[in-house]
Amino acid sequence: MHEGSITVRLPVDLREIERLNRIVRQFGDLNEIPSRALYALNLALDEVVTNVVRHGFDDRSGQEVVACITTRQGELMTVVTDSGRPFNPLDVPAPDVDVPLSERTLGGLGIHLVRSLMDSLEYRREKEKNVLTLRKRVR
Repeated sequence: MHEGSITVRLPVDLREIERLNRIVRQFGDLNEIPSRALYALNLALDEVVTNVVRHGFDDRSGQEVVACITTRQGELMTVVTDSGRPFNPLDVPAPDVDVPLSERTLGGLGIHLVRSLMDSLEYRREKEKNVLTLRKRVR
């Protein structure tokens, strides 16, 4: 894996997630990121950006989500930033996946998936922005 970084700015629009996916794959190819790690990152980013688009804004016009991806020393680090309403995904309790579907409460599965795909997640609110850092060790 080569060291490198890329910053992707996306309008807050679900249609942009496909473009993000393509850019991440191209970045992965250029930097020889193993396919398993790249797949995990793409799936996690899909979930995170989808949540921002669906729940982060009352008015999406003129808003953006920024994803900065860096590969360094055997690690993929991605920082996702948005100026949507404050939301710490780490405060969402893990869903009880042993309960039958008909008895589960809505929500939380996407965040649960992101937690299981990444090695660590960190959240902070900084300068009126949500800043979520995802880390994945690359083996």
